[in-house]
Amino acid sequence: MSVYYLNTTTARNAPNSMPGSHDRPPLASVTSPQAGVEVIQPFQQFQNRRAEPRFDCKAKGALLLVPGGAEVACEIVNQSASGAQVLVKDMPHKAGDLWLLDVSGQMVKFGSPVWTQPHKMGLRFSFAQKVDPNGARPPRVPEPVWKAWRRLAGLDIPPPEEDVFFLD
Repeated sequence: MSVYYLNTTTARNAPNSMPGSHDRPPLASVTSPQAGVEVIQPFQQFQNRRAEPRFDCKAKGALLLVPGGAEVACEIVNQSASGAQVLVKDMPHKAGDLWLLDVSGQMVKFGSPVWTQPHKMGLRFSFAQKVDPNGARPPRVPEPVWKAWRRLAGLDIPPPEEDVFFLD
């Protein structure tokens, strides 16, 4: 259910209101977060908007949960410099801080969930680092995050097991 906040004055003078309805008291369900403010989108969504432009990416990635290190596969729907929206099949309950591993964008980003839905999560980042597949691990990226990113990018493929015969 979406809740929209409107200024009660605006609600009384709305174009689709009945003639003579301006002398009725405002509806009880119409409220405003501040006097004289008109918000035309859901209040929760309004508070969690990103200042930077988003771009759609539809990229595969993974969430690396902190401190447990659990890895959850995800699809990055869109992202900006300060946040992202991801789709996940198995939503972690009460996910705290996490790393977003963006393989195609060659980025690792540290942040936390801002909002969650059953299979969708909004993230806010406090740190982002571009990673070079041919370079060394950046100093501010933890080694488990670096190794997980390299594994997901297909850079650290274990050598195939060879058949070995020991003769005595």
